[in-house]
Amino acid sequence: MNMSTKTYMAPEEYLRTSFDGPEPDYVDGELVDRPMPNFSHSRIAIRLADAFKPWEDSDQLFRSTEIRLRVSRQNFRVADFAVFAAEQQDPVPEDIPYAVVEVISPDDRYEELMTKLADYEESGIEFIFVADPPARRLSRYRNGDLFAQPALELPAHGVKILLSSIFG
Repeated sequence: MNMSTKTYMAPEEYLRTSFDGPEPDYVDGELVDRPMPNFSHSRIAIRLADAFKPWEDSDQLFRSTEIRLRVSRQNFRVADFAVFAAEQQDPVPEDIPYAVVEVISPDDRYEELMTKLADYEESGIEFIFVADPPARRLSRYRNGDLFAQPALELPAHGVKILLSSIFG
């Protein structure tokens, strides 16, 4: 689907539609393009999935990549990587994730990224991270700001994933 111009549709139609290329976000009735992921983006998602495997194997946390999330009654965002406290069965989970990680792509725009992160926070997601492959930097988003982190930590579950495990 070409989205060089604004594309509007009903939320039900968005949820039924398959897209060519990266799945768009759906905000206020409009399809919002997401940047095309590159090799670094993909590698980080794989590394995160590998790093979280022990918690999934022990039924503590459940991981997902490129998943539609309901961030408000009528808005949906596609998370690069999400961690849930319970296994999800629905294509669009009813539960909000415990954590999300957005991975920076070369075409990402700061303002759009910060808006997406704010949507996550407003939906109740507690741990919101941004992985920046070129800078090899992990940040946590809280209250409109990004804070550099030495590791991805989810203390209640004993998760501590070092930057070297994320960025290689």
